[in-house]
Amino acid sequence: MQNLENIPLLCGIDTLYYFVETNHDYDDFFLDLLDQIEDKKALFERREIEYTNKDIFINLQDDISLQYLNNAEGFYWFKDFNEYFRIGFKDEFKNRQLHNIRVQLQGLGIYTIGLKPLISFVNDTVLKEITTGLYPITRADINCFINYDFSSIDKSMFASRKKRYMSISEFGSANSIQTLYVGKAPFMLRLYDKKKELEKSAKKELMYEYFANNDLDINESIFNVEYEMHRTHLRAFDVKTLDDLLLNANNLFKKAMEDIRLIDTATITENDIKNNSKSRAETQKIWLYIKDHFDIKEFLQLDFPIKRLKRKMLIYDESRFIDDMKILLKKGFSHGVEISSKLLELITDEFSQEQEEIKAKRKEENAPKRRYTPVTIQGDKQEYRLLKDGEMIKPVDTIPFRHLTDQELEREIMDLENGLYFGEDQNKIEVSKKLKVAYEEKLQRKER
Repeated sequence: MQNLENIPLLCGIDTLYYFVETNHDYDDFFLDLLDQIEDKKALFERREIEYTNKDIFINLQDDISLQYLNNAEGFYWFKDFNEYFRIGFKDEFKNRQLHNIRVQLQGLGIYTIGLKPLISFVNDTVLKEITTGLYPITRADINCFINYDFSSIDKSMFASRKKRYMSISEFGSANSIQTLYVGKAPFMLRLYDKKKELEKSAKKELMYEYFANNDLDINESIFNVEYEMHRTHLRAFDVKTLDDLLLNANNLFKKAMEDIRLIDTATITENDIKNNSKSRAETQKIWLYIKDHFDIKEFLQLDFPIKRLKRKMLIYDESRFIDDMKILLKKGFSHGVEISSKLLELITDEFSQEQEEIKAKRKEENAPKRRYTPVTIQGDKQEYRLLKDGEMIKPVDTIPFRHLTDQELEREIMDLENGLYFGEDQNKIEVSKKLKVAYEEKLQRKER
């Protein structure tokens, strides 16, 4: 049994999501954001370069750049260049029961620069022009990393006075637990082997450095005891805003440790376990140790200079492109790659050729598909069309809308509208296109 004196532990908030209340400047900001997205798309399309959402960056005040991710749940989602946070923006006139901005602070940012500096940067720099200063909380995962091996526990060792907390799932082998869930949203305990989780994670190096800098032994077992708390659970404790959460995080975690306990099954009978009367069991000493020693004070004290952080967030421009190229060249040299102007020219040529191939393929895919075979009859100068069903037709001569008189244009629009609403489905797309051109011609005449 592990000695319970001076076991290293590291307390904090692993995940934090919140809304942002916006001010009267938000609508103009949101429209500008949409314009930037469309402008960037148009730029790629004019140059006929293949692109995805992640190739689109928008610029905010102070030359901060965000990368576009997708449109989900009514929000346009973006992330910063370093992947420290994500922000979603929505149209303020849609889904009015929700706030217009959602923020998700990523673990990478929390453990790199600290929670408070990250909150300050997002709220006071990135969003400073469009907020009222109210930040309603939506989810917080309050946690404790500890040098303790929980792999031998099982789901029978947990108890709660509240039945709704006792939905339990466990994952691992027959002899050891890797992950255990107790409860479900809006309140849930996750207890898992953190080192096992990090084995294939891109965050492994960062987290190991974080543990080592905060006196956790990375050569020993590291488990994470984490409580996921959503808005409805937090409101029961009158925790409604970001400030409320930071002030009450310690008490929330300690209360959670009481609501879902790791018990000593040796202190109750077999009948108690069978009848699910485990609440009379004593709490295991390690659980009491974590509860008594939990404190996020040091976690919140990390102070990363905002000026340095702002430099990290600058827009990706020619200067940063050159810096990235230098890093790639240095990497090539260190791995023995023979770098020459000829190699760089070859890479540029290959990129251009790939874009040309994509352009040609797109052009072919978008080319109108003929549903007929052009046919000429000897002695007849006109071209006929042989349809797929074998019918031969003579194309109708068409006159551009700009050559019609006003009365003829109105009559043509009326015929097209009738065709759109009463015609066959297979022709409606073509009719709709013609009608659009006719409307544009009519509008231009009014403006002359």
